[in-house]
Amino acid sequence: MLITPVQRRTFDAEGKITNSHGDYPEAVRQVAKELNVPLIDLNAMSKSFYEAMGQEKSKLAFKEGDATHHNNYGSYELAKCIIVGIRANKLALVKYLLADVPPFNPSHPDALENFNVPASPLSTNVKPLGN
Repeated sequence: MLITPVQRRTFDAEGKITNSHGDYPEAVRQVAKELNVPLIDLNAMSKSFYEAMGQEKSKLAFKEGDATHHNNYGSYELAKCIIVGIRANKLALVKYLLADVPPFNPSHPDALENFNVPASPLSTNVKPLGN
């Protein structure tokens, strides 16, 4: 499986994401086609995600002052894009995904206001002994 690179948050004057990776995303697409391997086009999905949020609101998916690295919300939404790609390609690892998760469309991202990172089931509030 190949995955194209995630877009950077680079908008043009019309509010569209610009290609900040040059020929690289298309090269990944071509290699996947030539080798007949599954492709997850995270480049296209992240473009849809950022444009759906818009230039100003999309800042809320990134670390402060950064147009490349995502915060928890942005990372979570992009992880959902990967799941879309796994399901679309009918990859064997789909059997490890939860079946009852609703479909995701990057053009209609989850509302940031409703986003909450659940605690890990392995975490604890118990202070370790010795301190």
